[in-house]
Amino acid sequence: MAGHNRIRAKQKIRRFQGENTGQLWVWAGRIGKAALSLIMLASLTMLGFTAYQYFQRTAGLKVGEIKIMGCVNVTETELLNLSRIDFRASLMNLDLKEVSNRLARHPWVEKATVRRDWSRMALIIEVQERVPLALILLNDLYLLDRHGEVFKKAGPKDRIDLPVFTGLQYREVRARDKEAMSLILQGLELLELLGKRKVLTLRQVSEIHLSKKDGLTLFTLDKGMLIRLGSGKLSEKISLLEKVLPDLQQRSKDVEYVDLNYPRKVVVKMKEREKEKEKEAVNRSWRRGTPHG
Repeated sequence: MAGHNRIRAKQKIRRFQGENTGQLWVWAGRIGKAALSLIMLASLTMLGFTAYQYFQRTAGLKVGEIKIMGCVNVTETELLNLSRIDFRASLMNLDLKEVSNRLARHPWVEKATVRRDWSRMALIIEVQERVPLALILLNDLYLLDRHGEVFKKAGPKDRIDLPVFTGLQYREVRARDKEAMSLILQGLELLELLGKRKVLTLRQVSEIHLSKKDGLTLFTLDKGMLIRLGSGKLSEKISLLEKVLPDLQQRSKDVEYVDLNYPRKVVVKMKEREKEKEKEAVNRSWRRGTPHG
């Protein structure tokens, strides 16, 4: 009986040793595979890094050409100087966002898009320039774009046949004062409305006075008719003006002002005739005991 037990014990030991050996081989296989994968990954990484460095140094990947599109008021030379692109640099290594940011520092540039053209080893720069819609008189004349941004002092070569915004201070516009910016945007809205209607062409608009107290006042170029628009509901007011202006333009020399600040009606103040003014002056003179003439 004791011998039988010894045999069974030996069999259990052999089975346990066999199972242990099998598990060790399994773990060894897994570790070997993992190590092999890590070695392959490291090799590929090193190969990729080496290839990247090689391509970075390859003369064929240098900037071969820079093409600039969209220039009207800004010159290509100005943009090239701003971009500070080295033709010896690698096309792959250029920071396109940084180049775009540098180009946007030019006052005429609203947006600059920069991309690579691998087929020609070229850098393509597309420029979207600001469009001046009005002049604004501050401490000097400045150009104003569609966003209400005062972006450049008006120079001899810039367009000056634009309506002029007046009434605001340089410091409040520079600080983007809330009321001042609201008036500027209303002024631009007014120009947009006039551009879509047949009531007045933009060339007939001489000045738009911006006032925090009285809102917008428009002066026409021809005979300087004064049109009070106030603030808000500009579309409705222009519709009213459209109905009466053709008749008023025929008598513009007799019109002192047009007021659109009343609901659904237009108030027109006519000038006193010169003869009536002279008669009144004579009467005043006689009443004071100083005969006229």
